[in-house]
Amino acid sequence: MNRKDKKYRGTQCINCETKLDVSEKYCHACGQLNSTKKLTIRDFIEEFFANFYAYDSRLRNTFFSLFLKPGIAAREFCEGKRHHHANPFRLFLSISIILFIVMDFGSSIKETPSKTKEPNKNSITSDSLKTSKVFNRNPEIVEVDPKTAKEFHRDSIYKANELGNDPENLSHLNLKLTIFRNYNIKNPNLSNEEALKNLGFENKNLNRYLYEKAKSLKSNDVLREAGDYILGKLPFLIFLSIPFIAIIFWIAFYDKKFNYTDHLVFSYNFYSFMFICLILFEFVGFISEDISLFLVGISFSILFPIYLYKSLRNFYQNSRWKTIFKFLLLNILFIPISLLAVFVLMAVSIILF
Repeated sequence: MNRKDKKYRGTQCINCETKLDVSEKYCHACGQLNSTKKLTIRDFIEEFFANFYAYDSRLRNTFFSLFLKPGIAAREFCEGKRHHHANPFRLFLSISIILFIVMDFGSSIKETPSKTKEPNKNSITSDSLKTSKVFNRNPEIVEVDPKTAKEFHRDSIYKANELGNDPENLSHLNLKLTIFRNYNIKNPNLSNEEALKNLGFENKNLNRYLYEKAKSLKSNDVLREAGDYILGKLPFLIFLSIPFIAIIFWIAFYDKKFNYTDHLVFSYNFYSFMFICLILFEFVGFISEDISLFLVGISFSILFPIYLYKSLRNFYQNSRWKTIFKFLLLNILFIPISLLAVFVLMAVSIILF
């Protein structure tokens, strides 16, 4: 039996002791359900989801609007229909947590342990082509010198003088990390300073920092590992950036009818839809990573821009041409903000990576 059934209703609120009529489903003073039924496990679980995750009609209404009526849920919430839709911030926070968990779980089960070949223990100089012939395989090239056409391979160790006239050039960053990692695998007991001296690199802060970071790398595919790390942090960056993104909407769609909070609600709803899609794509990735990547590409290039336009049209209720103009203005304003966000993300990622 449902706790909301009429036969369980009392004439006094159990919470605040306000006098009630049996026709009242909820207390008109405190809002608690008017029910005298003993709480069961089923009731307890239902109330848990209702209180913390809005697992009720409001959530269904919001999901329906997010997928079929872009921008309507945000507009109705701002107009005062707050019992009709889930709280935008709570919804976005819940979806973000789910996305972080799913992405972390997905990366852990997709990641296959790479058996990195240990560098030649008899020499710390390069001999990649001979190694290739002995093991009948072609090591992956990490860099090619444009002047000499010399190939540098991931599984080899090179001294600084083998990298050309300027071994400290930033173009060698990826290669230096693989060299440092390979050399540390061979000589795990050497200090950073001793290793740099043996390899012929300057004992300066940057090289010591790179050598220390190279020790924590899981493979010699540095770019892929760094890319996966940055992509994994992207939802978290968006989560932190939304209050600033709302400012962009406020600038592009300035109107006295809308205050900053209205733009913030719109932003939370839009990114809730985006994150729900990303969660679905992550589940698809468990079956086929290629299909998942294809869906992500199509969504960011076609689906999300169209969805954003429809949301803007429904939320701000401007004419078609005015919405198109402001949509283009939004993209222009997003460029400097996005570049700044990417720069901050890369800086933080390099420090924490």
